[in-house]
Amino acid sequence: MSELNHGFTLLETLVVLALLAILSSLAAPGLTQILHGQQVRRASIDLAMAFILAKQEAITRQRPVIVESRDNDWDKGWKVFVDLDGDGGLDDGESVLRSSDSSADGVRISGNTPVSRYVRYMPTGEAKLQSGGFQAGTITLCHSDGQQAVRKLVLSPSGRMRTVTEAAGSC
Repeated sequence: MSELNHGFTLLETLVVLALLAILSSLAAPGLTQILHGQQVRRASIDLAMAFILAKQEAITRQRPVIVESRDNDWDKGWKVFVDLDGDGGLDDGESVLRSSDSSADGVRISGNTPVSRYVRYMPTGEAKLQSGGFQAGTITLCHSDGQQAVRKLVLSPSGRMRTVTEAAGSC
């Protein structure tokens, strides 16, 4: 009876490990790009959902509802609250409907001047500045690596929010 060899030699094992290391080093950049793209997409969806909630609640409650950036920086997160007294700030007794912490590492969020700090929905569903003027603007979301598609949330004076995706670019 012949004896069968059921194991691997040290050399065979080292060759397989070397091949796995090479293949994983080739796949890692692609996986990183996918992860960064998903982080930007997720932040865009989360923020858009906050705007949808704010508009819906303003209409339902017949009170202004504000989506406000934390510390005047969208990167740090945001909160959605009912502005019962109409002063534009969160006061005691006013409900926080939703809040979000900072976005994922590398995701940058910024708004142009009309939406740099907050978006305020009125009971009519329109977006208006604290001063009473119409509010329209663009919030841009991108990844600091510059390799991901740029997503923009565009607010019209009617309060409608739409998403625009543009080619990759720097933040």
